[in-house]
Amino acid sequence: MPRFVFLFLAVGIAAASQSGNIIRLAEASPLAIAAWRLVIASALLAPLAGGRLHQLRGLSRRDTGLLVLAGLALAAHFVSWIAAVQHTTVANAAIFFAINPVITALASHLVFGERLTPRLLGSIALGLFGVVAIGVSDFSLDRSQLRGDLLAVLSSVLFTAYFLIGKRLRGRLDNAVYVTALYGVAGAAGFAALFATGVPAAGYSPTTWLAFLLMALVPTMVGHSSMNYALKYVGAARISVFTLAEPLLAGLVAFFAWSEPVRPATTLGYLLICASVVVLVREKQVEAVEEEAG
Repeated sequence: MPRFVFLFLAVGIAAASQSGNIIRLAEASPLAIAAWRLVIASALLAPLAGGRLHQLRGLSRRDTGLLVLAGLALAAHFVSWIAAVQHTTVANAAIFFAINPVITALASHLVFGERLTPRLLGSIALGLFGVVAIGVSDFSLDRSQLRGDLLAVLSSVLFTAYFLIGKRLRGRLDNAVYVTALYGVAGAAGFAALFATGVPAAGYSPTTWLAFLLMALVPTMVGHSSMNYALKYVGAARISVFTLAEPLLAGLVAFFAWSEPVRPATTLGYLLICASVVVLVREKQVEAVEEEAG
């Protein structure tokens, strides 16, 4: 494992966490934002992949199908998440989506045989309690919001599907090649959904186009690409726990950029999330020491 994997992952998660703050600059439908961020990211990454794109021609029919499925799952994840936020409260959506580490851990154990260690389970528990502490004051079980709540759960399942398929493919493709193709497939699916719903694809203000570009550069090219890079070396369940730090990082930027208040319960949630990450980092340190001793 390259030594900079966790540093790259940390930078990527910090970048991914800022999608909400960047979205505030855009005056456009969430579908348009999702479609444009993916297509722009794919177009910008293609030159970086360069001649290595020929690796796509060497994929078997099965792996090509998996790549398409991963792209569709990523696009569906974005769409279902957007729809969830539109049909329920942000707190409900965040809390129901936060079950993702549980789903990913179980799926990774069944599919890849990843160990469910006590430290991993403890980290997941701390992270979940942290997310609940942040959103509990705004959480509500209202029948009118049930559709949005279920969509948030669906979004979490789709994220796991996209992640696990990516873990299988990352062993066969260079990361730049994989994410270029992945975002291209997802972007095409996003534009298909955009046109199907009649949402305009153009005619936006310069500030909104800037937001599209920033969404492609920051949370997509740096954020999701770093997570996909780490998939080759780090368990999918552990990466999904690290993503629980996104509310903390987004909240800190929102505090300084938008003067959003930080309540005591939010502070408690941030501390619990930090503790969950520390537990995981400590686990990797212990494993490293045991490997050296062995």
